[in-house]
Amino acid sequence: MKASEIKKLIENELQGSVVEVTDAQNSGDHFSATVIWSGFEGMSLIEQHKAVYKTVSNLLTNEIHALQLKTKIK
Repeated sequence: MKASEIKKLIENELQGSVVEVTDAQNSGDHFSATVIWSGFEGMSLIEQHKAVYKTVSNLLTNEIHALQLKTKIK
């Protein structure tokens, strides 16, 4: 899996978001993402992370073993 593919998945689901995804270990299955989105307004940190995880849920534990998140309100 490529970081750019994960970026597209998140951006497609969270319209208007600004997303940066890196594969710091170059393993193809451990990623770090920063997601900035106005839709996070009024959400707790846990709700923000759940919203992002939902966008890639079908890939978690298969192609994506770990996804570290940082979320911010746009």
